[in-house]
This record gives sequence, C-alpha cells and structure tokens, in this order.
Amino acid sequence: MLVVVGACAAAVGCSDDPDQLFYELDRSDGFTTEQLRGRGLYERYCIGCHGRDGDGKGPASAFLDPRPRDLTRGVFKFRTTPTGSLPTDGDLLRTLREGVHGTSMPSWKLIPDRELLSAIAYLKAFSTRFDTKVPRPSIPLPGAPSDLAAAERIEKGRKVYADLSCDKCHGVSGRGDGPSSKTLVDSEDHPIRPFDFTRYAPKGGARPEDLYRTFMTGLDGTPMPDFSSQIPDESARWDLVAFILSLRASVNPEKR
Repeated sequence: MLVVVGACAAAVGCSDDPDQLFYELDRSDGFTTEQLRGRGLYERYCIGCHGRDGDGKGPASAFLDPRPRDLTRGVFKFRTTPTGSLPTDGDLLRTLREGVHGTSMPSWKLIPDRELLSAIAYLKAFSTRFDTKVPRPSIPLPGAPSDLAAAERIEKGRKVYADLSCDKCHGVSGRGDGPSSKTLVDSEDHPIRPFDFTRYAPKGGARPEDLYRTFMTGLDGTPMPDFSSQIPDESARWDLVAFILSLRASVNPEKR
C-alpha cells in the first residue's frame, strides 16, 4: 500500500536522500531494500514522464513525442538479447547511462551505476514479464572493422539495404520517406515514423556497434525487425552498417 506524504514533480526543494522522496511504502508490498532505494530515484527523476504506475502517463507525457515508454508492458527497444526477449540489466543500464538520442530521455551517467541498478530493480517491478521470464542470452557483438568508410563496402551495403527492402520504410536515400512510411504503427497502435538516417544520430546510439546491435536484434514494439537470420554473413552485416553511416555523412560530412 502506498501512502502519499508529499509531491515534487520537478524535484525542486526535495530531499537529497532518495529514500525519503514522495511516498512511504508499506513493507507488505514486498519490495526489496534495493527496490526501495531505486524507488526513490524513480520518484525523483522518472515519474514526471513515465508516471507513478510506470505506464508512460506522467504529467509531462502529453507534451512529448515520442511518448515515454510504458514500463508495464516489459517491451524494450534497445537490447543485446534476441527479438522478443527481455533486456538484460546491462542493457537497461546502458540506456540509462546514454539516454535515447532525439527524445526527451536524457543521459543519467552522472548517477553512480550502483544507484542506477537499484532504479532498474524498481522499474522491473512494473511488469509481470520480469516475474515469469528471464532474458535470453545476448547475441555476440563483434567490434567494428576499420574499413567502414571504404567505397566498395558502402556499395555492397547499398545492395543489402535494397535486398532487405529497407527503402519501403526508410526510403531509397534513407530519409524516412518510403512508400510505407505514413502507414506504420507501433505495438500500441500509435503512428510511428521510420528513422531519417541522413539527419539524426540513431536513438540507440551512433557508434557502428550500436547500429549493428539494432540490425541484429530489432526494435521490439516497432515495425523494425531483426535481420540476424536474413543476413547470416558477418561481412554483409557490416556492409549494411557502412551504408547507413554513409547516408548521414553524405549530408553532414563532419559526421563521417
């Protein structure tokens, strides 16, 4: 049972002790000590967007696009685990550390990892998926080759892009303007636009390894599938990464 003892939506004037924020908790709710500590961090930094119940309906959510993640669904885009799997704690920690590019989700890297892991323990309690399932093993994530800017590799990647019909959503030039782009919806039936590779750093990270991870795991909850079975050849996977990187570099040479 939660007993409201105060509120501070923007954390202005709140206590610095994360265990003394917003609510007192009846121990019968069964939270661990780590979750209680994580709850304090969540109440301070996350509740405004993700909501008291973790449903993505915090007071700021109406003003945000894309919408805050509904943590109760237990579906996460950025993972090292196969599509459909829960993320590892390391995956969630990476997202908290790095934030999500191009969204209102900031980086929390100034908060010590020990505290972020407590917050992760608490936010996992919002979804029953974590009660009944465990993450599948992470896929191998090799380091990027040194020749991703090579013209030959980029041209091979262009062919992979076409063979996978990426242009149907992202467009021939990667601007997110493919013929299917205006009809796509996410798993909650909200309209979702394909990513414009020419203008923005990818939400899951701009490093070649981040793009590789996205292509091999997909973005759960969105129309973006994983391509691990469709691109079994390791070199072809990096060819695709090279081509995607070249799209942004063609418009922003300094991003090369």
